[in-house]
Amino acid sequence: MRKRRAIWIIWLLCAALLWLFENNAATLTLLIASVLLPLLSIMAAVRRSKNAQLSTQAKETELAVGVKGTGLFTCAAGKVFCENRLTGEQTQAELRFAPGLSGEIVRVLNVDTPHCGTLRLRPEVRVQDLFGLWQSEPLTCEEEYVTVEPKLSVLQTVLADNTAVQSDSEKYSQSKPGSDPSETFAIREYIPGDPIRQIHWKLSQKTDELMLRELGLPIATQILLIFRNLRMEKETVPAETANAMAETFLSVSHALVSEGLAHTAAFAEDGKFVLMSVENELDLHEMQEHFLTVGWEAESGELLRLLLETPSAHVVIVSAAVPPDAQSLSINGSLVTLLMPSEAEIPSILEI
Repeated sequence: MRKRRAIWIIWLLCAALLWLFENNAATLTLLIASVLLPLLSIMAAVRRSKNAQLSTQAKETELAVGVKGTGLFTCAAGKVFCENRLTGEQTQAELRFAPGLSGEIVRVLNVDTPHCGTLRLRPEVRVQDLFGLWQSEPLTCEEEYVTVEPKLSVLQTVLADNTAVQSDSEKYSQSKPGSDPSETFAIREYIPGDPIRQIHWKLSQKTDELMLRELGLPIATQILLIFRNLRMEKETVPAETANAMAETFLSVSHALVSEGLAHTAAFAEDGKFVLMSVENELDLHEMQEHFLTVGWEAESGELLRLLLETPSAHVVIVSAAVPPDAQSLSINGSLVTLLMPSEAEIPSILEI
């Protein structure tokens, strides 16, 4: 803006000097036009800016920004500020609106990014004259949010035995055995290598064959899946790492649901961990929408408190680094799996 005003002033001085030396109708016309045209455009821009309106509409990964009421002698320009709530990335894009006779002028931006998360989009547009000598205060409108879906990997889950923790759930899986001795999932013949403690001795005596009792799997608090969106003071997590962590977290959750394994998903929000029960595809979709909006939080000791207050047989933690209190993670006797993915590094087999 200042640069254009300086150029205009220099142009006026040159036009005035030219008129003084030449002193004819052509140079006088040039001088008058150099003064009047910018002033008329500024006056039009000031008048139009009082009624100008800004609107936005998001659809999938596109953002339509419209300006209404600029007119023939005015234009508009500005930026769209974009923040990825999950990875913390902040970018911006330029916007320019040409003069229009009437109606609304719309510009469409593709806001797709290589990293998943919820994008917060905030446009800032100002009405200005054709010569860029004056501009209005920013036009305001509601912020828009666009979700960039994660690229999930197909994982194979292998549930390890853990008899150190007894879950108090009264619900049991109908499709997958577990490790709770209080509930029988199925009876089958003994296969060499099976745990001897699970042999059904009474039934084996009646059938004269070794029979094995498969244990039931509680599905209420059996598995705790944690996304550790925590960082130490002044620590930064690269966007590529945050993206890989998010895709790993959601891939694990998808894999568990596809195997019929209900679980509890946890991630920090506003200083405390949010717990969401995931038992089916609907729960998974709801959890994913909420999860993609979370940001990064300062380390506060909430991870240990979560593990203390939510005893689980299996705990899976997706983290950017080894937690400072790693030695205390299995405080309740839980089997703890720590996943620390980097860019494009997602495990193909997950043992929990």
